[in-house]
Amino acid sequence: MAVIYPFVIILIVLLLQGILWAYARNAAYSSARAGVAAGRLYGATPSEGAAKAKRVLDEIGSSLLTNRSVSTDGSTPQRLRVRIEATALSMIPGISGIHVEATVSGPIERWTTAGAP
Repeated sequence: MAVIYPFVIILIVLLLQGILWAYARNAAYSSARAGVAAGRLYGATPSEGAAKAKRVLDEIGSSLLTNRSVSTDGSTPQRLRVRIEATALSMIPGISGIHVEATVSGPIERWTTAGAP
């Protein structure tokens, strides 16, 4: 038992770290999706989408994600792109954190006429 237990504990810590990383990744993607949903509405701006993504990220990932950043770089007048970068907490000694990033894009709503591109 003295030989097996350290391996069991290491396996449990690695499993928990994987779950923590998956949850952090999901929080980043959820925030990016919320930002795109808000920023692609007719009359909205990319900065409104970024602000919404930041609010959602602060709500669901404030204790889990550090060094959070929200960007709309790469957006065009036809397409909004929200990118979130953060660092997930680490349970493994010696590792400061795991990099998490999420990028979501979607078409911006606009008025068109029949036959227009």
